[in-house]
Amino acid sequence: MINRRDFHGLALALLATGVAGPLHAKTLQSQEDLVLNRLTFGASAASREALRSSGIERWLDEQLAAPPESDALMQRLGQARLLIEYGAGKADNNKTWQARKELMPYQYLDAPGEAVLKFTDYGTEAMDYEERIRPAREVQAAAMIRAVHGEAQLREVMTQFWHDHFSVNAMRDQNTAAFFAIYDKMLRANAFGNFRTLLGEMTKSGSMLFYLNNDASRASPANENFARELFELHTLGAENYLKDTITAWRDVPGAADGLAQGYIDQDVYEAARALTGWSFGDGRWIAEGETAPKSGAFHYVDRWHDPYQKRILGIEFEANAAPMADGERLLDTLASHPATARFVCRKMVRRLLSDDPPEPVVDAAVAAWTANQDKPDQMAHVIRAIVLSPEFSATPPSKLKRPFEFLTSYYRAIGAEVKSPSLSFLWMLSRAGWMQHEFRPPTGHPDRSENWANTSTLSTYVDVALNGLEDWTELGRVDFNSLVPESNRIADAHRNITGRMHGVAASKDAAAQMAKAITDDENATLPETKNERDWVLKSMIAFSALTPQFLYR
Repeated sequence: MINRRDFHGLALALLATGVAGPLHAKTLQSQEDLVLNRLTFGASAASREALRSSGIERWLDEQLAAPPESDALMQRLGQARLLIEYGAGKADNNKTWQARKELMPYQYLDAPGEAVLKFTDYGTEAMDYEERIRPAREVQAAAMIRAVHGEAQLREVMTQFWHDHFSVNAMRDQNTAAFFAIYDKMLRANAFGNFRTLLGEMTKSGSMLFYLNNDASRASPANENFARELFELHTLGAENYLKDTITAWRDVPGAADGLAQGYIDQDVYEAARALTGWSFGDGRWIAEGETAPKSGAFHYVDRWHDPYQKRILGIEFEANAAPMADGERLLDTLASHPATARFVCRKMVRRLLSDDPPEPVVDAAVAAWTANQDKPDQMAHVIRAIVLSPEFSATPPSKLKRPFEFLTSYYRAIGAEVKSPSLSFLWMLSRAGWMQHEFRPPTGHPDRSENWANTSTLSTYVDVALNGLEDWTELGRVDFNSLVPESNRIADAHRNITGRMHGVAASKDAAAQMAKAITDDENATLPETKNERDWVLKSMIAFSALTPQFLYR
């Protein structure tokens, strides 16, 4: 019987063949799996049947129309528990708290801002830091449940896309963590919506305000952190940063005609000035006799705003505009800029299709973006243009699943029940370089296969595939009895497993080879003892997850 050491060696050899070589480009997937592995967190038996019976266009319409949270998902999240554990302690104000170790229901996924303000208050509230970041921990735990069990799969995929595009490290401090559930809910609600609306909601969100320090930005001098990422990561993109070649705004192509084609540092400085005073209602001191409300939401401080004339992307902003007018006009300009459309659409095509987005697909996405600029479902039109393009179904699988996708598709394929009470998956995925809602740079996780096709990540995939169903992870549970065939032969069990994992059962010859690799007997039957039987089944599940047809999408 194969042991863990031998399994790891065989699995790494399989990965070396499938990842380093060209095998994946030749690997065929069913049309259902090709679509589902790109637009959901992994194909499952149920999703294959749904797509097969409805067809791609109807399936896409149903996904775009699906509410963010179904009754079934809400019930599942309501039943989920999160392990809260910390020791006793004392705050600077001498207030104390007791040690705690208990499974608690989610309480903050839908909580309003004023309900989580307590987590940012060190003056009157005494609690362990793990308690202060609990809203973000709940989002992390719920992310796995949503990705594996949520019916609105395309919305979940796009929510993760926006999390990477408008990236926030939820664990930067207690402020970003406290309001992170609100941020996550906002991105999910706007995943198929209007980009300008999403841009405005993101700019005013508590987690982003705290993460990039715009909550305290005021005139003389303005804080540039958020403004720079607004240009470089959120809208025009670094590809349109012209500082290396141009230093004066008049020299930027298009600026003299009313709209610059790219941006320079001066635009960043002026944008930062436009956004001064965009702060937060957490009761903070503003000036003598004035404090912010304790609303737990965006709050504009007019006295902090720089009211003087500005010039951004060649557009003159008159002095002394109405409250918030400078910032709103800035966001209008960036959201409607042609460079923003191409930059964001290319990222969407890269996420949904391939590392090197075909220009015809990008062009179609940009056209849909522009034609639906003012519609509330603008992004839905862009997604439809990408998915229904001829290239979408004609492009073979070539994009390596990122760690979170790998684990969620593994669970979806095998039909696992996921609860994640102890967040063990965060540790598992962090070893592969994936930091769910904790990625430190504001760039978000990289989205090219080359960033993940390395020894460290792929070796971790082997461990994840083998350990993802172990009891100690407290994460995925599978009814192993459902995988055992009437014949009780290992080869037949392997065919059952590959049917679930790949959508097509392995050939009889391939199944016999698997049985021989595990036991040296291609006709061997499954062990009688439960532990040994389950180990053999887990091994075959892991091998199936580490094949090119499963790893690539």
